[in-house]
Order: sequence, then structure tokens, then C-alpha cells
Amino acid sequence: MTSVGGLLFSTAALAATLSTQAFTTPSSHHIFKPSFTQSNSQLFNRAERRKAKKKKSRTSLLDVDEEDDDTAATPSGRTITKSELILLGGGEAGYDYEVGESKIPIAKTTSKDIKPKPSKFDQELSGKRIQEDGILGESVTSPASVSDMPLEPGQRQPDVSTVTTDPETGIARIQQGKYVMDKVTGKAVVLSSLGAEYRLAQMFPGVPDEIRSRYRFDWNTVTVEEMVSQLKEVCTVPLKSSDGKEWTGIPPHPMVSNPAVDFVLANRDYLGHRMKKTLGRLKLRAQSQFKKEEALEYRKLWKHFMLLEDHISAPFRQMMLNAEGKIGPNFGNLDVSSYCGGELYERTASYLVLKSMVAHWEKKYQDAMRLEEIPDENFMAQLYTGDPKRYLPDPPIIFRLNEVSRIVIMAQKMCKAFVDTSELFDDLPAEVKFIESALSIQGGTALRQYTLEEFCPANNIDPASLREGLKRLYQQMFNMQIDPYGDLTMTLWNLCVATSVGTDDARDPYEDYIANVKGNDYNSNPGFFQTYTFDHDKNSLVRFLDGSKTIDGASATNPNEVARQVKAEAMELFGFNFGGGSGRGDPTDGVKQEEPKAYKVPEDRAIGRPHMMGWLDLLAEDEELGVKEDTFEADKWEEVKKS
Repeated sequence: MTSVGGLLFSTAALAATLSTQAFTTPSSHHIFKPSFTQSNSQLFNRAERRKAKKKKSRTSLLDVDEEDDDTAATPSGRTITKSELILLGGGEAGYDYEVGESKIPIAKTTSKDIKPKPSKFDQELSGKRIQEDGILGESVTSPASVSDMPLEPGQRQPDVSTVTTDPETGIARIQQGKYVMDKVTGKAVVLSSLGAEYRLAQMFPGVPDEIRSRYRFDWNTVTVEEMVSQLKEVCTVPLKSSDGKEWTGIPPHPMVSNPAVDFVLANRDYLGHRMKKTLGRLKLRAQSQFKKEEALEYRKLWKHFMLLEDHISAPFRQMMLNAEGKIGPNFGNLDVSSYCGGELYERTASYLVLKSMVAHWEKKYQDAMRLEEIPDENFMAQLYTGDPKRYLPDPPIIFRLNEVSRIVIMAQKMCKAFVDTSELFDDLPAEVKFIESALSIQGGTALRQYTLEEFCPANNIDPASLREGLKRLYQQMFNMQIDPYGDLTMTLWNLCVATSVGTDDARDPYEDYIANVKGNDYNSNPGFFQTYTFDHDKNSLVRFLDGSKTIDGASATNPNEVARQVKAEAMELFGFNFGGGSGRGDPTDGVKQEEPKAYKVPEDRAIGRPHMMGWLDLLAEDEELGVKEDTFEADKWEEVKKS
């Protein structure tokens, strides 16, 4: 062993450190290199050096004064104690003054100089995203979403949102970028360069009166069958292939036609997510009756309509994303004019982000209050309440009452400061301003009275136009992510319903298709499809919850054990284990495979439904991940230009 300045190193380690290969590092890093002018005997012949030094010390000790018997100065001026024994290496003892001055760089910082890592709550209050071990969590304005997770640890956020394949699961998912991607162009959304008025038109798009009158539904009489038929007709255009073959059909994904965009914009308040839901049910209805061709047609129209919705709402989502980037880092700053000012479309987006933030955190506060009241023994009630991501081993969210309450109070103050600043709020679109005043009114009758007698006259808008504006705003908000915009979006829908009572807009032809109000059979219910139960894997979360039905009873399973299992399942269920493997291993490794047994579903969940009908596999070969719907590249097709 060799001692340098009191630090012990093995000879092999020291030799490796002094070798030239040890310093083959990038030149940008400063590396300490010892001098090689000394001979090998000076470095490694320790026995000879110790004998010479001991002989010299015995001679010098006869000449020193008594006051120097215990101390001596080193060449560097360091005072040492001669009587202090240290290990010189090789199991031999010697004196400290016999050891040369250390060549090891001395640390310039201590543990006291290192700033403590900010807590999740501190990160949230600063407006930043929670970051723990490479996992991105929520911020005050953004969700803890799977789409925000990097595919690999340390991977940078892409410039444009894209659809990618998760290497852990093989499942396609969205990876959120800095800019919203227009699915039609495959590129980042481009906001108009013609000025603020054009950008406001992108935020709340419409069509000229001539096109509106051509495509607009008569809401008093139109049926779902007619709406679906007209949508399919306008989406069907003349097409031709590269070899000259012509026919009519829905353009291959991701192409859209101008007539289809105009049709959707003319009826935006009547279509939206309820049409999405209806087309989905019609596809499942045909599939459950084993009508494969009809199911394929509905699926193609359904997919095309969702593409149109994404394309139309893309500028709105980009403006909201821009507003998040301004408000998040300024959380707690009540000088809202300093970061929420700007053009009308920018201020509108800022208000919607602030109001969504308030609604989201008020809901989290209510959940936290409810969790405080639920007894620990009632684990299933706890499981159903609030954000289930809190069961992850290191939750990327804030959910405790004392922390949530501080955030919701500040969010309310920021939103109030915006509303109280007239130059920010007073000229916002009428349907946006209506949200603020309407939410303070209790009762549907009082709300409609306020709308007719106060709000509409004061804002120079008729009630029908206000209702249409609210529904169009609702459709735009519905295309935002659920967290944190879902709570305000549902509030908007409630306002739409409440203000429509007693008017022609109260009619809802979709109800028969999506609400199951006409029975549970194919003849009486136009949106009915027969569901069935599955043979779920014995390690699945469904089977686990089936076995935990008695958790509320006196003989229930240990709630702590149930919580532990839920956390393990939640890691994979919510996709927060990227880049590091599932950590559970392959359950088939080293285990003899058994013949799968039919699973008997608990009766309270089966509720008389058939078991393993198999119709969901009818389109399996077409819906398998990685299989393209069209066998031709999109650039081999083009819309026929009408002369």
C-alpha cells in the first residue's frame, strides 16, 4: 500500500492512475496530471527511501532544541506532530513527517455548500414541472401525462408532437413536443402571418354565410341518420391513382378535402364529440352483428371525422400551449399584465388557461377533502376518489390537502387579477366572458334570466348566437387533454345545456344513440351493441379488482396489501416506467406453462352478459398495431380537380 498525504491507495490503483491511458479524456475537461520527472525508484522503491530517512532523522534529532522535540515544519510550512504514527503501506508504520506533500486536489466545496434539491411542492409552486429521477410530472398548468414522458431516460422533448412506438410496450402513443402537429400536414401548426384578427379566426373558425346556408343542419328536424349520411357524402370525393384509375371515396389518411372542412365548420356546434361517439357506436354495432364490411365503412368515416376535428382544432391547441408557457413560470405573480397581455387571441387563451387551472385545482381540493374524510378501512372508496397516479411509488403529482389548498388559493387570485384588469378581460369574446359571470349564478332559471335580461343586452349579442358560441367553444376545449382542461370543459357543457332549456337547441337527436334510453336490444335501440366478458389474465388488474370486491367488509383483505398491489399495477397501467423495463420480469420464465382455464366472471360484474363472444376480433387483422389501413402511399393518390 502507498500513502499520499494520509490517504491510502493500493500500488496497482496508483499505477493505473499514473498511466497515460488513464488521461485519454476529452480536452474540454481539466484533468490533474502528476509530473513524471521523478525516477521509478522515487515512486516505488519505498524500502530504500524509508531507511535513508530514518538514518537522517536519528542524526537530526540530536541537534534540535527541546521545544522542537514534538513538532517540525514541513517544506510547505505545515506543522506536523512527530509522535503521530501513520500507516505507510505494506503493513509498516512510520511518522507523518516522513510522508511527502499530497498531490491530490483538495475539494473546494463541502456538503454545506450544496443546495438542497427542491421538493415536488416547491417545483409546483415555481411553475415548473415536477421532475423525479428522469420522470416528468405535472405543473400547475400541465398534466402528468404519458405523452410528456421521454421514450428513454434523458431524451429531449421533440420540437413537434408526434406519434411514436413505445419501446417497452410496442404500443403507439403521442409524444408531446414544443409545438402542436397538424396531422394533415405532418408539420407544426402555422399561425397566420396576416395579423391578430386572422389568428383569432383560426382560434374560433367559421365559414362565409353562403357556405353556412348550404351545409347548415335544420336542428328542428334533422336526424342522426341524415347527419351521418350528409357527412359521408361531403367527405366522399373523386380520386384517382397514379396509373389513371378513377373512383369516389374518402381520401386516404391523412388527407382531407375542403368541402369536408367547410361542412364540419358550418355545423361545428352540432357535431363534435357527440358525432365521434355516435360513429364509434355505429361501428361497434355493425361489428357485434358480424357485419364486417359495414363496420369497416363506419370505421373509415369515424377515423376521417376525427382527423377533421384534430385539423380544425390544432391552431386553438397551439395558442393554449403558448399561454401555458407564459402562465406556468409566472405562477404566483399577481402582476398578470406583465405576462398575459398581448393581442386578443393571446389574452383569450390566457384566460382559458387560468380558468382551467382554477377548475382543475378546485377539483383536486375537493378530492383531497373527500380523502381526508374516508376511513382507511374503506380502501375501495379511496381508490375511486381523486387521481390514481398518487398510488405510483413516487407520485409525479401533488395531492395532499395542505399542499393543494395553497395552490388553489393562488390560482384563484391569479384568475381574479386577470378578470379585474379591464384592459385584459373586457373585450374578450362574449362566450368567453359569459363563463366568468355565469358560474357565480345559482340555479338554471336564474341563469337563463340573467342571460336574457342582463348579459346579452350588455354585450350586444342575441341569445341564439351566445348559445352557438358556447357550443363551439366547448368543441374546441373538448379537443384539449382531459388533465387539466376536463373540469372546465364539463362546466362548459353544463352551461350549454342550462342555457338551451326551453329553446330549439334543447333538442338532442344523439340521445337515442349514445344514452341507451330505448332499451337494450338491437330492435329498439339504434345505438345498441352487445357487450361481453373476457377471460382476463390472472395477473391483470381486472382480475385483481374482481378478487377485492369484499374490501369494504369486515373480513376484507388487508388494505395495505391491496394498496401495494395497486401501486405495482399502476406503474404499467399509467405508463410511468419508461426506459427502465417493467421491473417485474417475464412471468413465464422458469415456470411450466399451464393450460389456460376459462375465467368465471363475478355475477355482479357480468350482469347476465354473454362470455367471450369474440366479435371484437372481427377486425383484428385490420386494427393490429403497425398494420396500415391503406396499402398504397398517400402521395400515389390525388383529388380529381373539377374543371
